[in-house]
Amino acid sequence: MPLAVAVFGLLLCWGILSIALPPPIHRMAKHAFYLGVMGLVLLDAPRALQVARRDPWIWALVALTCLSSAWSQNPAWALKQSVVMAQTTLFGLYLAMRFPLAGQVRLLLWLLGTLLVANTVYLFIAPESVAFMDYQGQRAYSGFLGHKNAIGWLGAVALPVFAMQLGARGLPRIAAVGGIALSVFLIHISLSRTGLGAGLVLTAMVLLLPIARRMRRPVLVLVPLAFVVLGTLTVVSGAADWPLELLGRSSTLSGRTDIWRESLSVFLQRPLLGHSIASNWQMALVERTGFWFSNAHNGFIQQLVELGIVGFGLLLILVLSILWRGLGGLAHGGRTAIWPLCMCSLFVIYNLFEVLLMRPNSFPWLMLVAASLAIPRRPSSPAPPRRARAGRSMRRGTAEGARR
Repeated sequence: MPLAVAVFGLLLCWGILSIALPPPIHRMAKHAFYLGVMGLVLLDAPRALQVARRDPWIWALVALTCLSSAWSQNPAWALKQSVVMAQTTLFGLYLAMRFPLAGQVRLLLWLLGTLLVANTVYLFIAPESVAFMDYQGQRAYSGFLGHKNAIGWLGAVALPVFAMQLGARGLPRIAAVGGIALSVFLIHISLSRTGLGAGLVLTAMVLLLPIARRMRRPVLVLVPLAFVVLGTLTVVSGAADWPLELLGRSSTLSGRTDIWRESLSVFLQRPLLGHSIASNWQMALVERTGFWFSNAHNGFIQQLVELGIVGFGLLLILVLSILWRGLGGLAHGGRTAIWPLCMCSLFVIYNLFEVLLMRPNSFPWLMLVAASLAIPRRPSSPAPPRRARAGRSMRRGTAEGARR
């Protein structure tokens, strides 16, 4: 039962069911599924509360998102989006209740492996006009997922999952190597630079785990993430303009820095609580600038625009909390103990260049929630045994009697 619920929900949040089912049936299936998940969580309420308490910042963000409908330009639409997003978060709680970190990785191993193979086969059977999309004058592979970024995301998530299987029991080494090869191949033909960079960073983190454990320096696994974040900040500050020009690259990151600048001007209009998750703030910028964009192309700036300083602060605390708790969990468990750090790093990297925040039926948000709530609590230092304390008291009393 839990396995069937998990697989159906993952296909729903990935968007596979929206491709396979007509829209009315898809909507009915989605609402019925979330209603069923809510019932399953309520049936095991004590366990659900125990797991939910592991990360209160998730629920603080969900609550603020739902409240943002009160100051939205479209309150009804904002409330509807918030409710579905909260249901997606509840499904993440269910996954954490039923699947520990090793179980989540194993589940994704088979799901992602199937999607990699299916999209590779689709490359050879589908017409080029359907399988590829135009991207800046080049042909980028979109597969049956419909967009090159979806293929890039698929490969980026699959790379660390298959890298964890190298040398592990249960999956032949050739299968793990094949999964890594397919991931790199699909990312390459999708022309997804963000997917390639994120996949390489996460793979490096997985490979650094044995070294970090041997040196007893768990923070070493975050070096690749720190390199990407610092590099992005260097480019944005303008300090890397001349090296980029030598490489023939634009310092605007394909026009993203211009979008970021315009989006920040919208944030300054309502800096405290933002414009809510359902607003048409970008339309005025499209009319003024003359180029189309559907979001800020940076999840953190998007958070500032939608939920203001309060929402951005909660998101930042959430990310830091997962990184801190994830580092603490590396001392326990096997290779899959690094999975929360991988998902958090993937979340950070993608939100530097795209928007993968809290959205209805969002697979990235779902897996971040499930991984965070599955981090086991650090074991508290045990108290001295009572028998030992009693022995010390007895010896103390004997010594005092002898002195008398």
